[in-house]
Amino acid sequence: MFTRESCRIPTCRGSRAVVVRAGDMTEYQIDNLGQAAEAIRQVTADGQRLELCGAGTKRHLGRIASYDHLLDAGGMSGIIDYQPEELVLTLRAGTPMNVVEDALAGARQMLAFEPPSMTRILGEAQAGVRGTIGGLIATNISGPRRLTAGAARDYLLGFEAVSGRGEHFKSGGKVMKNVTGYDLSKLMCGSFGTLGVMDEITIKTLPAPETSCSLLVGADDFAGAVALIARVFASPHEPGASAILPAAIAAEEGVDSGSPFTAVIRLEGIEASVRDRLGHLQEMTGGDALAEAASVSLWQRIRDVQPLAEKPLDIWKVSCAPADAAKLLGSLDPRLNIRMIADWAGGLLWIASSKAQLGPALRKAVQGLDSGFTMLVRDVGVTREKIEPLQPLSGGMYELHKRVKASFDPLGVLNYERMHQGI
Repeated sequence: MFTRESCRIPTCRGSRAVVVRAGDMTEYQIDNLGQAAEAIRQVTADGQRLELCGAGTKRHLGRIASYDHLLDAGGMSGIIDYQPEELVLTLRAGTPMNVVEDALAGARQMLAFEPPSMTRILGEAQAGVRGTIGGLIATNISGPRRLTAGAARDYLLGFEAVSGRGEHFKSGGKVMKNVTGYDLSKLMCGSFGTLGVMDEITIKTLPAPETSCSLLVGADDFAGAVALIARVFASPHEPGASAILPAAIAAEEGVDSGSPFTAVIRLEGIEASVRDRLGHLQEMTGGDALAEAASVSLWQRIRDVQPLAEKPLDIWKVSCAPADAAKLLGSLDPRLNIRMIADWAGGLLWIASSKAQLGPALRKAVQGLDSGFTMLVRDVGVTREKIEPLQPLSGGMYELHKRVKASFDPLGVLNYERMHQGI
C-alpha cells in the first residue's frame, strides 16, 4: 500500500552539474533546476545552444537541428509524493516511465491518457526503455483513451521549471482549477523542450478498470466503420476507445472480421457492467467479442503502432476529424502502397509507406480539409532532411509561436528549431 511517506524521496540540490567533455561538445548532467539554470547561463554567455534530453527516446521526433552542447536531465529522477487516495502523483521530470507505471500498478491506478511507448517504433523495446515522464509531457503524447479521457495536458496539475533565460518559474499545484492568463501547463505540454526545463511534475491519476474486453465489427469501407463507431458512441453503453483496422492488418493481428475493415471497440469497468454493455452492443452491431487477455494485447499493439512498426517503412501520424478521414485516405495515390491503422474513432491515422512521396501527399490532403495535422514519426532513410517533420504553421500561427518562444527563450538556447525553423 502506498502512503505519502513511503513514496517521498529526498530531492538532490547540489550546486553544480556534472560536466563531461567530448571534443568541443559539453554534456551537462544535472539533477536539479539550479544546475539547469547555471548551465543555461554559461551557454548563453558563450552565444551557444543546448539540446535538452532525458532518456533520449524521443529524439527522433521533430526536426534535425544542430546544438553546441547537451543538457542531460535524466538525473532528475524519482517519485516525490504519491497520494493514491487523492489521485495525485508528484515526481521528477527524469523519472523513467517503467517506475511510474510500477508505482501506479501497485495502487491499481493509471495515467488516464494511456501513454504509448514510442521506443517500440524504433525497435528499442527489448532494452526495456520507455522514456521519462518529462519527455512524455513535453511531447503531449496520448494513446487510445485520448478519445474519451483527454490528453496528457488535461492531467498536468503543475510543475516547476527554468526558462531559456535561466529564470525559475512555477505553475499550478496539486488540485485542478480554472486559471486566468497564461495556462502554463497547457503551454508546456507539447512544447518539445523549447520553452523550459521542467521538474517536480504533478499529475492527476485515475483508478484502473477492473476488467476490459473488445467488440469486433466488420465494415465494407472506412467511412462505414467510422459511421458504425459513431452510432456505438452515441449509445448509452460507454465505449472507452475505438480503432479501425484494414483486413490485411486485422488478419495479421488475429482479429479479422471477414470484411474489408474491422472496427475494434473497447469496453472497460467493473465486470458486471462490461458484460452487460457488451451484450447490448452485440445485439446492436452483430459483432464478436474479444476476451480480456487478447483485448489487452491488441490495444497495446495499437497504442504502440506495432502493426506498422515491424516493417521498414516511414510512419506518419495524421490527426483530423473522423468524418474527414475517409476523404483523406481516398485522396492518396494507390501506388504509394500504404499500410495504415486508425485510432480515436478514425480521428488519428497512422500511415506508413516506403515511398518518399507519402509526406507531400499527406500535406496536400490535409490542406483540403477544414483542419488537420501531419507529423513524421519515423523515417528509415533521409525523409526528415527533405520535408518538415511537423505540420508547417500558417503565417499568423507562426508569429504567435515565435512570440511565445521569445518570451521564454529569447536567444533560442533550448532545443532551438526542434519544432519549426527559426523558433
